[in-house]
Amino acid sequence: MKKLTEGNITKQIISFSIPLLAGTALLRLYTLVDTMMVGRFLGTDPLAAVGATANIANLFSFICWGFASGFSIIIGQAYGEENEGKLKKTIAHTYLLSVILVAILTVIGLILKEKILFWTQIPEELHGIASTYLTISVLGLSTSMLYNVISNVLRALGDSFIPLVFQTVSVILNIILDYVFIAILGKGVAGAAVATVISQLVSGIASLIYCLFKRRTLIVSLKDFSMKENYLSLMIPQGISMSMMISVVTTGTVILQTGINSLGADIIAGYTAGRKYVELFFMPGGALSSTAAAFTSQNYGAKQFDRIRKATRQIILIAWIINVLEWIAVIFFAEGMVKSITGNNVDAGIINAGKFYMITNLPFYAFVSVLVIVRSALQGMNKKKTPVIASIMEMIVKIIAVAVFVPCLGFTGIVITEPLIWILGAAWVWIIYSRTLKIKMKENSLIS
Repeated sequence: MKKLTEGNITKQIISFSIPLLAGTALLRLYTLVDTMMVGRFLGTDPLAAVGATANIANLFSFICWGFASGFSIIIGQAYGEENEGKLKKTIAHTYLLSVILVAILTVIGLILKEKILFWTQIPEELHGIASTYLTISVLGLSTSMLYNVISNVLRALGDSFIPLVFQTVSVILNIILDYVFIAILGKGVAGAAVATVISQLVSGIASLIYCLFKRRTLIVSLKDFSMKENYLSLMIPQGISMSMMISVVTTGTVILQTGINSLGADIIAGYTAGRKYVELFFMPGGALSSTAAAFTSQNYGAKQFDRIRKATRQIILIAWIINVLEWIAVIFFAEGMVKSITGNNVDAGIINAGKFYMITNLPFYAFVSVLVIVRSALQGMNKKKTPVIASIMEMIVKIIAVAVFVPCLGFTGIVITEPLIWILGAAWVWIIYSRTLKIKMKENSLIS
């Protein structure tokens, strides 16, 4: 376990972020390899089906991840306060709430699966493949939740390395199983989905065994589940806030996907190929936002508000440096990136769609970096409403894009939507963050 409330801020940010960056890179590498295998071994229609369905599957996964992340913020605050009793109880309630949540989501997903596919306008020729992929993904939610809960608790306690170890195991196993199920056994898209579930299960069980022997802090007793102190009222709102922040964004992306789906299989395939690299380039911002959440929650519990201010600025600066390098890479290698997924023998329209999407989006990553990092910092400071409002704004713009931009501008309307969202969202969260931090620092100085 590692204290983030004292010591050199820059060194702590770098040492905490590197395992997160590596873990996120591994995860994106897996999704990239997975998509390559589907595109190259199975063809355009299966690639389009996975691309059209992935955001729906991600919505369920992100709700689980959001709750786990929200709970971990309360855990981080308890650790920053050095309150062992509160720490044990928040960990216990995290386990309890996670089991209930994943059971509810699995049932909802299985009941509504076909209706969701209908609402998102999946092309008829892709429906069967998409339905299979989504069913297996929903059934595997519990395996994803197991790993996410343990890894988020460890990160809240300042340990970002051990989650990386088990994520590495998961990714390597996933890639091997992908090849076995898709290329050797010929199990198609179903094989890709099953490979993911198996690898997550192995990683989750390995994480659990590690904690039983090496992290006794994570082992709780029955008394820690006591309802005498109302930890549920503290944790559920934070979990809902973080989950809504993520799931509302993903819901908006699913809505946006309906606009893409209406443009045909070639556009879906090109967008899917470009999207996989855009997601890969987003990974530093995502990892750094997790760093911001962990750093802020511990220092908020310790009332170290000046450290929060300094750390957030340094995290944003690191993200911007990475964004510039990514943009340079896209300028020179966009076409090759798209072809690495689709293969060379596809229609030029598919390649051009992927290139156009990537080249247009990457220059605006400076704004999305500010958005996700500051949003996570606000969550760490118990500002539950602002990140959700920013996410709702994002979803509204995506709805407008499908209703107005796509009919008027076609694929161009899709491509310009996210940069517009990032600019508006970054401005909003920065204003609220600056005001909140100023108030907290003033209150703390008066108490001192």
